[in-house]
Amino acid sequence: AASGALMALLCLTLPVQSFLTPGSRPQIAPSQLRKALGAGGHGSSTSLGSDVPFGLTGGVAMATAVLAFRALQCKGTQRARGRHCAVTLAAVRPAAKEAAPQQATQVVTGETLEAVMKMACDWSGACYAIYWTRALDDMVVSADYVTVARRVELLTQGKTSSFAEASESFRLPVSGTGPVSSVYKTGEAAFIAEAATRSDLERKDIAKEYGIISMGFIPCGGGVLEIGTSQGSETASWTSLPIRSMPVQALQTAFASLGAKYVMLWEAQDGYFSVAADFVAASEVKTRRTLRGDDKTFCSESRQFKLPAEGHGPVASASSTGKEVITPNPGQDHKLVRRSLAQEFNIKDMHCFPVTEGLVLECGVPTNPILTGNALAAALQMQCDISGAGYAIYWTEAGDELVVGGSYITPARKAALEAQGKEGSFAEAGKAFRLPTAGSGPVATVYATGEPMFIEDVCACDQLRRQEIANHYGIASMNLSPFAGGVLELGTSKGPETADWNKAPAMPSMPTPMLQQCFDEEGAAYAILWLEEEDHFVPAADFVLPERRRALRNRRGDDETFASRSKSFRLQVDPLRQRWGRPFAIDDARSDASINRQELAKEFDIAKIIFAPFSGGYLECGIVPM
Repeated sequence: AASGALMALLCLTLPVQSFLTPGSRPQIAPSQLRKALGAGGHGSSTSLGSDVPFGLTGGVAMATAVLAFRALQCKGTQRARGRHCAVTLAAVRPAAKEAAPQQATQVVTGETLEAVMKMACDWSGACYAIYWTRALDDMVVSADYVTVARRVELLTQGKTSSFAEASESFRLPVSGTGPVSSVYKTGEAAFIAEAATRSDLERKDIAKEYGIISMGFIPCGGGVLEIGTSQGSETASWTSLPIRSMPVQALQTAFASLGAKYVMLWEAQDGYFSVAADFVAASEVKTRRTLRGDDKTFCSESRQFKLPAEGHGPVASASSTGKEVITPNPGQDHKLVRRSLAQEFNIKDMHCFPVTEGLVLECGVPTNPILTGNALAAALQMQCDISGAGYAIYWTEAGDELVVGGSYITPARKAALEAQGKEGSFAEAGKAFRLPTAGSGPVATVYATGEPMFIEDVCACDQLRRQEIANHYGIASMNLSPFAGGVLELGTSKGPETADWNKAPAMPSMPTPMLQQCFDEEGAAYAILWLEEEDHFVPAADFVLPERRRALRNRRGDDETFASRSKSFRLQVDPLRQRWGRPFAIDDARSDASINRQELAKEFDIAKIIFAPFSGGYLECGIVPM
């Protein structure tokens, strides 16, 4: 599903006043197709493998992999009982059966969007999902997904495309009266029993061509989620809309705040909870396949279990109490029926969120989902740049303690400390501390609850074990938040070199897994974080590898970089939303005449550029040829 991706990508590289020359549809090599399916394993939604494919098309290799994946969807029964702790999570509320109007809500992106589409199909029995978002005065396809069973059926019919992919060429006026536009404007779900005969459906002809029977339209984030069934046994038969909302907020918390690698939706029926839908991040699928040599995941194996709805396990408890239930180290919990499974797949923490009555969303964080190396250095520096903090500390778990996994101090803060004649820094002094995970201090509390914490006056916080050294180094305010499986601590000081916080700074949900992948697997030399501002994106922060800076300085004799020179660009918002939610790439920015930064890419020898969306912005990473 690739049409429009190149156009959206090219929009990224143009100033606000510029427009694009039309580009051709990106071509996908068979190797990319195989890697895309292998990386995601869930159907034909776009995934970013090592070749950064734009989407998927049909083929024999896909059919083979599809059938292998379907064989994993086995079911069985077993009772469960577990030990857990319960905390109230104010950020996650039960999803309403009737969704509110969506115009003022941010669109769904990244892994959250991938999970929404795949799980909506699992849960409802749909064969496809399309996510529509607004681009100027039109509703356009932002992302789509086709189930593996439907893809196989299409291949047997000799079709290499799908209804979802064929829908990408449509632009539906927001002012129109069709189902997509109507649901977007009213915030009320809609159902079409027979799509091919619906007069107000602009796509009724292709619906007939692809055998689409029923369609449902659901408000979702800042857009509309469309799901549908087809002729054949590979989908359900609907007489009414089977689902009316998706737990978007809980999914965003799982991926952005907790660093989750899998999610499962448990539904209670006949006295037992069973898995109604699941999603595993592509990076986790790839890791498990590398380590195990098969395609089994914690989700695929959990489908064998049925959990008593009146039991005391984490899923049942989350449903009965209406509170988030956290099960730390489930592989060591002898009362948990899935203990051996959690141990086998190295699940570090298990979180269960109540969604609505009889529905629970479970998410899990595998052992050591931490940021490392250049990705960590980039994340810490950019978080300081965005927030105005003078330092950043990344706390990670080591046994029963939280330790400093990395830290960063801004140049301005270092200069201020030197001017004061002070050696070291608060961040460096923090490395000597090991904080118990069961403690009551700010770091341990944020780690345990998954809730952010803001401390306006650090020196008045008696729960902070580092209060004395905070006073010594003149630390003013502190903000702590869940981050990449650990805790991110940002702080300001009493001086002009940092911001002056009287409330928690607004921080973007940085796509840390993609950041890690770009530096570790793609060999990125820089990263730029673009944030939405009115009708365009602006560069909010950037990071360049130290060795890259040094090489450029030696070659050029100045401190200019591709990232620093990109600060003069402004990127349009709405054209991007045509492919919002999908990572995409351009293979060689130096040779693409449609890109305004082509000359800049030539000057700094930037080849491949990867763009990954997140809520409110885009992460850009660039690769320099070896």
